[in-house]
Amino acid sequence: MKNLLLLAMAITLLTSCASADKLLERGDYDALITLATKKMSGKKKKDVYVTALEEGFEKVTRRDMTRIESLRRTNRPEDWESIMRIARDIQRRQDRIEPFLPLVSEGGYQAKFTFVRTDQIMEEARSSAVTLYERRLDDMIAAARRGDKPSARQAVSLLDHIRSISSYYYRPGLRDELVDLGLNKIYVRIENHSAAHMPPAYEEELLSADFANSGHKWNRFYTDIDEGMQMDYRVVLRILDIATTRDEWGEKQTPYTKEIVDGWEYVLDDRGNVKKDSLGNDIKRDKKVKVNATVVETIQTKRAMIHGRVDITNLHTGSRIFSQPMEVEIVFEHVSRTFYGDERALDKNLRQRIPPVSFPSDAELVWDAFRVMKPRFFNEVRRVNYSS
Repeated sequence: MKNLLLLAMAITLLTSCASADKLLERGDYDALITLATKKMSGKKKKDVYVTALEEGFEKVTRRDMTRIESLRRTNRPEDWESIMRIARDIQRRQDRIEPFLPLVSEGGYQAKFTFVRTDQIMEEARSSAVTLYERRLDDMIAAARRGDKPSARQAVSLLDHIRSISSYYYRPGLRDELVDLGLNKIYVRIENHSAAHMPPAYEEELLSADFANSGHKWNRFYTDIDEGMQMDYRVVLRILDIATTRDEWGEKQTPYTKEIVDGWEYVLDDRGNVKKDSLGNDIKRDKKVKVNATVVETIQTKRAMIHGRVDITNLHTGSRIFSQPMEVEIVFEHVSRTFYGDERALDKNLRQRIPPVSFPSDAELVWDAFRVMKPRFFNEVRRVNYSS
């Protein structure tokens, strides 16, 4: 049993050694460092892991420092960010190894590790990236102030990115200016070109849609503007016609016939006498009769129609970028019901009498039509591509 245990331990040790050598051979240094530090977490520090850790750490640090020097020469802000990421990787490895120092193996070998001052690298990379990004930002700001909205939006993103690199970099005033320069400012208005009077409440209902939260952060809608405000687009909903129909009545009569049991009767023989069963009792049977009823349905209908058109104009070029008719029809309908005849001819659901109701006024029906038009108008305006 003892021999088997020793054999198993020997196999495990050889396998582990082979794994460390294999990781070193194929250059998977991070996996090697993870394996070696895990194996050395106990009291014993086997020579194989100590030497593998020393060699792997030296090679990966040399590789990363060579990469850093290469990236320094390009002097691009993106490459300085890469240097920051590499420096963080170096520091992470050093932090993993530091608790074991000084690292001495069971055989007495003391490994040597040369640590890098990553804080200096990080500071240089951060400062260089911010400086170079600021130069790029200056060009974007200049273009934005000349009216280039895409440049303004890119500048906002770059400002946010610079702040993610350096939390001390905070320029809220400039950011607010660039956001304002990048916005598509869209003026929305209603015009009544119909012969009908349109109360102010109707226009207010249409403009009460939540344009502010239109789903696109670079589109800002205004339904009321101060004199002198510079708009980029104008949205106009022209109401061309508002109409209602007269109160209409229609009638529909439907007859129903049903055979039902209505009491009982004696069964007679050919002579007209009551038949008897085997016990001498009179024979009876259900008395069936046909009953009739007529259901009268009165259909009340009234309609309101609104015809309009949505036009969207680019105020910088004067060109119309969108034009679409918009039509809404709303129908009031009520079916009242009564019947005459024998109600037994009707199913239970048809026996309920439904009285007629008052027709809605023209104003009420038109108001409902405007409420239906509101989300359609809002969706049309929101889905347009304001591409400046």
